[in-house]
Amino acid sequence: MRRACWLAGVVLTALAAGCGGTAGDLMAIEVSGGRLHGPERILVTDDGRASCNGGPLEAISNQQLLDAREDKRSLRPLAKKGTNFPTSRRGVRRYVFNSQDGMVEWSEGASGLPAAIGRITLLALQLERRLCRR
Repeated sequence: MRRACWLAGVVLTALAAGCGGTAGDLMAIEVSGGRLHGPERILVTDDGRASCNGGPLEAISNQQLLDAREDKRSLRPLAKKGTNFPTSRRGVRRYVFNSQDGMVEWSEGASGLPAAIGRITLLALQLERRLCRR
């Protein structure tokens, strides 16, 4: 009986690990406009790593990953609708959030932004500073 439980644990661990497969993408955040020289694409994977413009994946903090997962869940209804929060202001940064659920677009200074968009914007700024500014 003990051996059967041990074997079941090994099988479940292998399945949870994906048997050597790569982690799925949690989200991508595209940033353009403002003072950027060109658009940047920040990719966050479900195993807690991120990259900028196809560069190497680097670990993000556990808290950033947990927050990103929660914000993705919060944005799911908006992503499924392809929601856009535009602004008429010129020269501001524009963001596009992409996940398996769909896409949400917004601009700095847009009105009616949900709190999850503010947190995703902050995550993008933190990761951009760390990964894109080399």
